[in-house]
Parts: sequence; structure tokens; C-alpha cells
Amino acid sequence: MKNPFRITSATLDVMEAFLVADDDLHGFAVARAAGKPTGSIYPILARMEEAGWLESRWESEHPDPGRPRRRFYKLTPDGMASARAVVLERRGQLPTPTPAVGQPPRPAFGFTFRWEAAR
Repeated sequence: MKNPFRITSATLDVMEAFLVADDDLHGFAVARAAGKPTGSIYPILARMEEAGWLESRWESEHPDPGRPRRRFYKLTPDGMASARAVVLERRGQLPTPTPAVGQPPRPAFGFTFRWEAAR
């Protein structure tokens, strides 16, 4: 499969975030879900949008005072099919919306969490 941009591990994490999302995601939510810093997320979002895999819109309602408007992203129909195919090819399975029982949540922003089973 020929992809219109380089598919890195971080790109796969971003794709997985969209594949399990119930709604449009703003950039910070994508970063949090993918467990990556925003500085690496926004270039990925731009490449995916340029390739036609994502579409974006600016927040239409007024944000809280002191908070800038957010840009929301969602997979296009072609992007959904392509992301599913790439993730399945590279990772061998599609992501599930929630961690499996007994599995730790995915760490965000480079922080590691200590997961201990209930005693």
C-alpha cells in the first residue's frame, strides 16, 4: 500500500486516537489520546489533512475567557478506510475504545503510570 506521507509510530498513534473517538477531536485531545506532545501532533495532523484523510473546523462558539479557539479534526470517509488499513497492516489489529480489563491506561505526554492490580 502506497501512502501519501510517511507513517511513523507517532502517526499510527494519532490514527488510533481517531479510530476510537466518538466525536471530533481538538489537537490537545489528540495529543493526550496518542500519548504524544503537541509539538509532534500538529505536523502529523497537517500532513493527514493535506492528504485528505482529515478535515478540520474551527470552534464556532466563543471559548472561555483566556482560552483560544480550538480546531477540531475528524477522519474523512477515505481517511477512515485508509487509517484502518494502515493500522491493521502495521500493528496487526485495530484499537479498542477502552483498555482491556486488567490493562493499564496508555500513558500521556511521556509520563508513566504505575499500574497495580487491585488487591
